[in-house]
Amino acid sequence: MNSYIFNRTLGSIHASTFHIAQTTRLVLNLEPAPGIRFASQHNPQSAHGQSQENHDGLLGIEEEVYAHKAGVKVLAIDQNDGRFMISGGADPSIHLWDLESRGSELNHVHRSVASVNKTTHEDAHTHTITSISIYPFDPTPSTILTTSHDGTLKLSALTSEAILPVHTFNLDCTPYAHAMSSHPGAPPLIAVGTSEKTVRLLDLRSGLSTHGLPGHESAVLSVAWAPHQPHILATSSTDNRVILFDVRRGGHNSAIAALDMNDAVGLVRPAIASTSYQPRPAFSPHARTHNGAVTGVRWTSTGSHLVTAGQDARIRVWDAGTGANTLVHFGSRVRNSVSSHLAERAPLVVPRGLTAAGQETLLWPNFNESDDRGEIFMFELHEGAFIKRLRVPGLAAVAGKQLRGRSTALSAARINSLVWRGNGASGEGIEMFSAHGDGTIRSWVSREPEGEPDETEEAERAERKRKRDVLDEIYRGFIS
Repeated sequence: MNSYIFNRTLGSIHASTFHIAQTTRLVLNLEPAPGIRFASQHNPQSAHGQSQENHDGLLGIEEEVYAHKAGVKVLAIDQNDGRFMISGGADPSIHLWDLESRGSELNHVHRSVASVNKTTHEDAHTHTITSISIYPFDPTPSTILTTSHDGTLKLSALTSEAILPVHTFNLDCTPYAHAMSSHPGAPPLIAVGTSEKTVRLLDLRSGLSTHGLPGHESAVLSVAWAPHQPHILATSSTDNRVILFDVRRGGHNSAIAALDMNDAVGLVRPAIASTSYQPRPAFSPHARTHNGAVTGVRWTSTGSHLVTAGQDARIRVWDAGTGANTLVHFGSRVRNSVSSHLAERAPLVVPRGLTAAGQETLLWPNFNESDDRGEIFMFELHEGAFIKRLRVPGLAAVAGKQLRGRSTALSAARINSLVWRGNGASGEGIEMFSAHGDGTIRSWVSREPEGEPDETEEAERAERKRKRDVLDEIYRGFIS
């Protein structure tokens, strides 16, 4: 990095090159920040009724701090300036957090600036929150969308002191995920994946359900709008499939493509296709994306690729233009266990422009029902190269301890959601936040790692590089 600074001072490299080098370094240096915590209780008390805050306004390190007492299920961040974050819990409660309240300090307790739950408002959700988002077209966040196991999707207004539910869509089924396109030309539709086979579309203008998108054979766990095409929606289901829909069409004609894990070629234009090659149809009811339920689907920020995660312990990357499986392999360490409770579990794809070309990054919260260790893996998106492991700090201290009225340490490690903030610490760095089963929200910031590097991971990386070099040498031998 010092050489970049020196060359930038001399004017020998472009400003954009320097910027990408800097942000790449920040992304790769993500580390846990245990001193940054989130507390929904504003006056925490000790067992003797005494406040645990010290003279700096911080909680004592031994004080139990939680954002949602029964577990944090989902997170969402305002995409305009990244100042506000919304969290939903199993309580079920919803909290609004002002992320700029801490500045650049690494020891800070965030306090919720507005909240709502079933005891403070009669129209609030009555069961666990399953998905949450911020209306994308507000210059300043003023409306949020939430779904819950109570079978509803609610629109709520944000005020300086409260979150007020203003409209309820009764779905008469269990919603698992919802999405609204942020494309300027997108229709005001909310796509909802539910326990039913059909994807539901809700119209904000009329406040009614418009129509459904048939195609799946069982529950839909994840929905994602294409960032570059306002009418294209990708959905994933427990039927092992990912389907692309065009919402301008009706009925079964709306399903325009299905991703097939056995297709590494994709759709080929007739003009360039070989006369002996018969391309598969874009949509086939027999195509399977994973050998297990597909828990998450996400687009890259440019819309060039799709990323899917399945309960076959695989993450797959797809060419969005052809539907081809790019055959990226992320290794055997990936886990996405079958859970007793259906929920969306999707990777976090770092937006393009933060890392150098060829170094696009994906973060995956590993999930193993029987042995959850609380870890996040960072991979290179297009090659599957393992970059680093982010471990949740503090879990070893409570391992095996049964907390009265709370989750065990095993479920405490469970990471339910990841969100990204590109201008963290008052614009000075990169931040990530994770939602945990023990009721905490944890922060990850850009800083130099402490301690010695993991020798096992270094050895695995070196072995992977050696194998790539051998394959490159063989390939060069064939073409020379």
